[in-house]
Amino acid sequence: MRDRDEFLAEVRDRLEQAQQHYKAVYDRRHRPVEFSPGQWVWLRLLHRPAASLNVRGRGKLGPRFFAPYQVLDCIGDVAYKLALPVGARIHDVFHVGLIKPFHGDPPEAIPPLPPLQHGRAVPEPEKVLRSRLARGQR
Repeated sequence: MRDRDEFLAEVRDRLEQAQQHYKAVYDRRHRPVEFSPGQWVWLRLLHRPAASLNVRGRGKLGPRFFAPYQVLDCIGDVAYKLALPVGARIHDVFHVGLIKPFHGDPPEAIPPLPPLQHGRAVPEPEKVLRSRLARGQR
């Protein structure tokens, strides 16, 4: 019984040492980001590809952030409520890792979000450039 208690105490000590080490490594490079209500920020729709927004490129060449939305409120230390368009069907609270500050003149109107269906953007083709039928297919 005594060996078990000593073993558990040693495991706890090592866990604390590991936590302190990882905290020191994280704190070396981490910079706290804070936004005030009324400030404009870029929004990253991480799991919602926005193919309908950018005609020029998709995937790697598509936009990473969508454009600027106003911070309404700070919720906790790392979450912010944004002023999204009226028809937006996504939650309006985002983690600080999904937003970054907007520099420049604020827009007059809130830009629309891409149309979403089941959490994904609905592509809207501008026009059909060409079509091709495979042999034997109609």
